[in-house]
Amino acid sequence: MNFAATVVGAGIAGAALIFYIESTHAVVAEIGTEESKVDRIHTASIGPASPRDQRSSAIRLIDLRSGANCKMARPDALPSYYTPAPLGPDCVSSPELRQVSQWRSGDDGALEMADTDGRMVLRFMPGDGVLFESIYPTDTMMTIVPARG
Repeated sequence: MNFAATVVGAGIAGAALIFYIESTHAVVAEIGTEESKVDRIHTASIGPASPRDQRSSAIRLIDLRSGANCKMARPDALPSYYTPAPLGPDCVSSPELRQVSQWRSGDDGALEMADTDGRMVLRFMPGDGVLFESIYPTDTMMTIVPARG
């Protein structure tokens, strides 16, 4: 019984305190000048993005089976038709990437890479925690991430 009475008493006291605080705040706001209504204290703000968080101008392709990784320029937007892929010199160490000469964006958001004859060599879909992960051919294990430096 004493516990229940204590809880009820604390609840009533809390409600009274909240009512008092809210009513005095309203009175101060009504009688204050426009200048005094402005809160000049900055408690939190979002600063500009650090250079590390900004979009990288390059991407890194990582072949998880061969261990090869290479860097290439990141396109602003790829068209739906094949265009030359600007592969870096390190890409020749991957058997699959060695064949790539063109790339395009698929209708479903996929990134498709083809050889010089337009035959698809690799197909990537947006990945979880990475920019893209390979889905074709099924035995390929490749990922694309933003390049850091």
